[in-house]
Amino acid sequence: MNPTAYESPKPAAGTSMAPGPLFIVAMWRGGSSLLYAFLNKHPQVALTFEADLWPLRSVFRKPAGFCDWAARWEFWDGAITRLGIANDLPPGAKDYATAFTAVHKAFAARKGAVIWGDKSPVYYDSLPALARLFPQARFIIQWRDPAATANAIARAAHSGSAYFRQRGVYLRGLIGYEVLKRGVDSLISRGQPICQVTYEELTSDTAKVMREVCRFLEIPYRDELANLQGADRSTIFKGAHHTLIRGDEIVSTPRTVILDQAVRQKIDGYVKLWKRRYNNEWPPSVLTDADDVALPRLPQRVGDQVAYRAVRAVDQFRQVCFAYAPLALLQSYRRRKRNRSTC
Repeated sequence: MNPTAYESPKPAAGTSMAPGPLFIVAMWRGGSSLLYAFLNKHPQVALTFEADLWPLRSVFRKPAGFCDWAARWEFWDGAITRLGIANDLPPGAKDYATAFTAVHKAFAARKGAVIWGDKSPVYYDSLPALARLFPQARFIIQWRDPAATANAIARAAHSGSAYFRQRGVYLRGLIGYEVLKRGVDSLISRGQPICQVTYEELTSDTAKVMREVCRFLEIPYRDELANLQGADRSTIFKGAHHTLIRGDEIVSTPRTVILDQAVRQKIDGYVKLWKRRYNNEWPPSVLTDADDVALPRLPQRVGDQVAYRAVRAVDQFRQVCFAYAPLALLQSYRRRKRNRSTC
């Protein structure tokens, strides 16, 4: 990470960078990695995969001489190495927007692309804040049946993912689903450019969805965007839960259901509640026996909201620790944790 190697990004001859970033946002296990793989095949598009500098943005509040944002970003999720952006780090970046813009524009410029930005679920509860920070940003939101999303989380946990085995992961995904919806409605109300797609249609009629996405981005559609052959998935995290995205087959058949029955009933109850709340227009889910589905009672909804806020408070505390705690201490803690997990 040598800051002296940084050069201002330059797009290909005759082109100019898009004025604002593009964000692809879905809930965890919402299938947005598939959309990312399709879209990044376009020569005019170069998005990073879950670069996730956003959770560490508070590091930029530190005095300039102590703002070691790049080192902490690399420690957070290895993004600098994984994305190959060590030479794209702007020296002296004093705020999140400056650092994000410089890095992502440079990443796109290497491909000669003009559309830059990031695909990540971490933005799900921050859409209005992103729009204020990047007034010219565009957003693609991908929805997936909440039950299918929760089942995908369960499958990821079953495959060995430590992240999806954490306590509160189902609750974050369920209650956070409506948080994302409120963020989308906020963007629409302020006239922010936004395109909404569903995972179900992306897998069943890929060409149709990708044409819609290309129209939104004002770039020409290409037939190659409707298949996975030749897609660059080198920056996608390793792990068994990413096996399908590393293949060339678009799987649209339902996955084996391994959700606990109580969890499924709870999800169905919230889906029924939301369909009533949003005039049956959202979420994209089909309740086969809606009359037999019990709505979540007020005490349950209040309890879930309290538990969700507690989960998010833990998330935010963890992010602050990563931004401010001595880096050597964090590294030592991570080593001890890994050693315990291997015992």
